[in-house]
Amino acid sequence: MPPDASANLSPEMSEALATFSRLATATIYEANGKWGDIGPPIRPLIDGVRLAGPAYTVKAMPGDNLVIFRAIDEAPPGSVLVIDAGATDRATIWGGTSTVACVAKGIVGCVTNAAVRDMAQIREMRFPVYAPGINVRGTVKSHPGWTNIPIAIADVPVKPGDLVIGDEDGVVIVASECAVEVAKKAFAKSKDEDAREERLRRGETMKQVIGY
Repeated sequence: MPPDASANLSPEMSEALATFSRLATATIYEANGKWGDIGPPIRPLIDGVRLAGPAYTVKAMPGDNLVIFRAIDEAPPGSVLVIDAGATDRATIWGGTSTVACVAKGIVGCVTNAAVRDMAQIREMRFPVYAPGINVRGTVKSHPGWTNIPIAIADVPVKPGDLVIGDEDGVVIVASECAVEVAKKAFAKSKDEDAREERLRRGETMKQVIGY
């Protein structure tokens, strides 16, 4: 089995990932310079789950999921599979069998621009999947595809090892080279938000707290 993805992160990157895993994607997006949001057509298909991990990138031919099987075998535990499958919801790229394999291996989620099926099975396993929709249509299995290369999802570039954070609001990509600094900013912003909301709970007005 490949080593855990987190084992390949520096201590600073591991700490950044841990910070992101506790924060709202909206806060991370703001701290990331209002950039990196994969939305809104690509949305969580299961309520109440979230993901955080380094990206293992995949590029598949539309309607062909052969490369997905290879990617699952290659990706380290702790990874998030980020799959460019042609930005179509007319064919599925993900389903129950892929989910079973990922759960068994410790892959923590999937973000894709193609459709998903076998939702009852995926919900039962509580596996985080972000996609534009659900479709019963299957795929062919003939093109080898590409793995571990730069891709783009919803016009957001994603490199292998970039940090992927998802919650019920959506997904944010934080480039690996600036993740440590963004994590510090996001943590500080979260503290400011908590303090602001506590002032509102104590009865201060929006004008007093926010200013307008």
